[in-house]
Amino acid sequence: MNERQNKGITLITLSITIVILIIISGISITGAIMGKNETEDSALLSELNMIQHAVLERYIKAQLTKEELPGTKIEKSEVQKIIDEINTKSTESIQLKGTEYKELSISDLESLGIMQEDNKFIVNYETGEVINTTLKVTSSGKALYIYSKNEN
Repeated sequence: MNERQNKGITLITLSITIVILIIISGISITGAIMGKNETEDSALLSELNMIQHAVLERYIKAQLTKEELPGTKIEKSEVQKIIDEINTKSTESIQLKGTEYKELSISDLESLGIMQEDNKFIVNYETGEVINTTLKVTSSGKALYIYSKNEN
């Protein structure tokens, strides 16, 4: 009689186990990377909201006190070029709402209460538009642009 002795794992079983582990680890790593990208995108969008609130708050204060709004004037045509670039990279199409735009320096951002910011922004105080001109779009293709839906 031909009796088969079971002395351990076969090479085929070991290979199948390794392939399954590689597939599972690939899925886990992909999920972690996607989660990291989503977190970064969310942080960038939250940053836009924070800057928009500071811009709108300063605009209301300036209307009462007649103080000068922070920032350096920039031509609308220059802003439109940036918007066109964003539209080519973005999954959405955006349009400018205002007429007068200002570019904010780091000191301008600090005067608005925004500290430790490396990105550059263009804003329109009247419409609440904020454009991140450093990154322009998120990793998922969302435009880094926001405006106030309650325009004056």
